[in-house]
Amino acid sequence: MWTKTKSLLLSRFLTVVVAALFVALSFLLPYMIKFYDFLTEPIGLIKGDIFIPFCIGLYTAEIFAFAALYFLHRLLNNINKDIVFDNDNTRCLRIISWCCILAAIDFSILCLWRYIFAMPAVLALMLGLIIRVLKNVFEKAVEIKSENDFTI
Repeated sequence: MWTKTKSLLLSRFLTVVVAALFVALSFLLPYMIKFYDFLTEPIGLIKGDIFIPFCIGLYTAEIFAFAALYFLHRLLNNINKDIVFDNDNTRCLRIISWCCILAAIDFSILCLWRYIFAMPAVLALMLGLIIRVLKNVFEKAVEIKSENDFTI
């Protein structure tokens, strides 16, 4: 039987697995960039070597991903402790949304070298906006909960 506890445990486990995959990606990224450059034609505004800009851009995006994963893990831990409508959870969602939006900007810059990065940029921006809306809903719920806590 699938329960809320198992679902939460799966979410926490997958967060750790994705973080581990990003650690592995950190070591493989230079090789992947060289292989990608070998396979593709330079379709972008800026022609030339992509190794340094892609290393900087993708490692920066990875920093945003690690930050988002950390705060997602923190949010899931709070939910596991039955701390749901709390200012800390709102803060976690705010930081996750900004990480997504900054990653979108980062991918948009990489579009100058390869247009293919337009899709991850749009997806990261949409994810950031959706999480931003959820943050606003949580913020309102925290406000309503605090008002209810003061009511006898």
